[in-house]
Amino acid sequence: MEVNVCVGSSCHLKGAHAVINKFQEALGEAPVKIKLGASFCQGRCTEGVIVAIDGVIYERVSPDDVPSLVEKHRGGCGIR
Repeated sequence: MEVNVCVGSSCHLKGAHAVINKFQEALGEAPVKIKLGASFCQGRCTEGVIVAIDGVIYERVSPDDVPSLVEKHRGGCGIR
């Protein structure tokens, strides 16, 4: 699973750091390799925080959204 969180100015101000922290918490004990990264502006500044998971773009992501997003994508990387 590859997760990229936008840390551009707008997403940063809308809480990107808290979203990253929640992903680190949620993915910390995963039994497979998961790449968690940050990216600069993804061109959707009014819709931030923007998160891309395996190429699927999610808009207006909050820390509360992270567990359901991880669960949704777990099937694609063999995590149960």
